[in-house]
Amino acid sequence: MIVMYKVLLVDDERMILDGISVIIDWESHQTRLVGKAMNGLEALAFIERNQPDIVITDITMPGLDGIGLVAKASEKYPSIKWVFLSGYNEFEYARQAMRFGVRHYLLKPCNEDQISEALTEIIQEKREEEEAMEYLESIQQDASKLHDYEYEDIVKRYIGDGPFSEDIQQRFINMVNSKFNGSDFQFLIFHCESNLDYPIIEQQLSELEVVCKGMTYIGTIIDSNIVIMLEKDERLLQSINTYLRRVTDSWSIVLSRPYQVKDAVKSKSILNDLILQLFYHPKGAVVSANEITDYQTGTERITPLDVDQVIVHLKKQSSIEQPVQIVKKFGNELKQYNISPKIAKGYFIQFYLLLMSRLNSVMQEDRIEIISKLEGVTHLATLYEFFDQLFSSLRLVDSTPRKYSKVVQDLLEWIDREIHNPELSLQWLANNCLYMNADYLGKIFKKEVGQRFSSYVTNARINKAVEIIGLEEDIKVFELAERLGFGSNPQYFSQLFKRIKGFTPSEVMKSTD
Repeated sequence: MIVMYKVLLVDDERMILDGISVIIDWESHQTRLVGKAMNGLEALAFIERNQPDIVITDITMPGLDGIGLVAKASEKYPSIKWVFLSGYNEFEYARQAMRFGVRHYLLKPCNEDQISEALTEIIQEKREEEEAMEYLESIQQDASKLHDYEYEDIVKRYIGDGPFSEDIQQRFINMVNSKFNGSDFQFLIFHCESNLDYPIIEQQLSELEVVCKGMTYIGTIIDSNIVIMLEKDERLLQSINTYLRRVTDSWSIVLSRPYQVKDAVKSKSILNDLILQLFYHPKGAVVSANEITDYQTGTERITPLDVDQVIVHLKKQSSIEQPVQIVKKFGNELKQYNISPKIAKGYFIQFYLLLMSRLNSVMQEDRIEIISKLEGVTHLATLYEFFDQLFSSLRLVDSTPRKYSKVVQDLLEWIDREIHNPELSLQWLANNCLYMNADYLGKIFKKEVGQRFSSYVTNARINKAVEIIGLEEDIKVFELAERLGFGSNPQYFSQLFKRIKGFTPSEVMKSTD
């Protein structure tokens, strides 16, 4: 779209005023005549109402002359371009006008070509000034974006798990002083509860930035979490609550307590700690600053889960309701005493391992993968769901004997025979025993057994270790490692053993004494 510049024509002689307005083809110069005035006062009033881009004016006029007009108008509207019409005896006035930046003056009587030439030069000046201004604004925007990117990087380093050097610490302090004027600040965390694509998370951040409009903030994305660092503002909760009416339970939200710049010395991951605040809340919860919990690590008052009781209920009852209630009762006790989620998850993982160990071969599963998932759980309710599904699976497996294909039966038999062999692997069996494609064997094994070949072998070796410990009182850890295919790496064997069973081999040995 072509920009049309507005022109005001000023002269106290009606014939000149009407003549110039008619003889000039304004549109061909990318201009539009928007008004005419007979004196300076009338012109000034028009300028204040309409703010023209160009004023063509006579110098000598009653009331307020051209010099007075440009002097007053330039104070408020410095971008106006002026063309002065001057008689020979008024040339000195024209020179005075140059002090106000007036560069174009024409001697009366002037013709169409002279005025057209002046307009052409002014339009060129306007374009060059606008281009220069646009260029300057783009540089400022780019600089601002670079500033924002730098701020985002500092926030990520401060709140996340990454390294936090003295240099970053000082940059963080400088950022707080510069961006937030040294004021108290808070972190607003939007934790994604579903597998949303990154562009959707970016869109969510953009919507949140609209909510934060008028506040001082820095917004960024860490993993699947939206993190907004913003100046402490009493309006924040009201704005968020209004916004939350439109947000589904795909997001859980935590608003931190206020921080001061002196808190910039970071000793742990603030983001992870804030996400842990969601543990005893359901998905889609909003945890405000005054609901932040100081978790406890003392577990003296906690009664551990009774694995034997759960097993009895699983084997005797027709439903899993009672075992699930036992788990939930334990979770409620953890919540009552504000036990740290990390400790709480440790309890549940130990319970899972002990349960599966007691049930031994009733169910085959990738325990290492499951432990990793349990460690990453955000909500206690998710642990309830896990055990609900586990108990159902245990009852189903217990009542349904497994039937394997001939190939899988052969694999299981070879694993049992070669469990001491450090070279035991799917590829080794495929090449040396079964003479089949290793990829095919891996897929059919996973499909029928329910876990990867390597995970099954690891579990089988650890279960065999427990069996040997029970039979041989004087067995050493390094001997176990050698006899079960771990070679001369008893430390790795012990780490795997503890990860799967919840205890080290040495602890199990002591418990059998």
